[in-house]
Amino acid sequence: MKKNSTKINWLAMGNDLIECLRSKGNHRLSRYDAFVWMIEHVQHGTIITNDLGVVVDRTPFTSSYRRLSEEWNWDRHVVQEFIEELVSLSVLSTEREGNSFTFRIGDNSASRLIL
Repeated sequence: MKKNSTKINWLAMGNDLIECLRSKGNHRLSRYDAFVWMIEHVQHGTIITNDLGVVVDRTPFTSSYRRLSEEWNWDRHVVQEFIEELVSLSVLSTEREGNSFTFRIGDNSASRLIL
């Protein structure tokens, strides 16, 4: 079989395909799974509810590399390298707040990532 040397430059996927491609189970997330996890959390932010459970506000998603490493079952330095790679590609932007970071979808990526 002849090897195809062309690469995909852009790809849109629906929720059904994203769910199909996700790793199943409670093990180490793949880079794909971690990317989708991150985009979902950044897109929705942190939801703040009142005593009745009614949504009153949303704040940007904030986390530490340590917390992400626990969630994804990765070493902390691997999480940091992955996030830094996404930032360098302008997929995400970060703002440091002590040991945590506020994550946002990169300005140049927002219209291309979330359809």
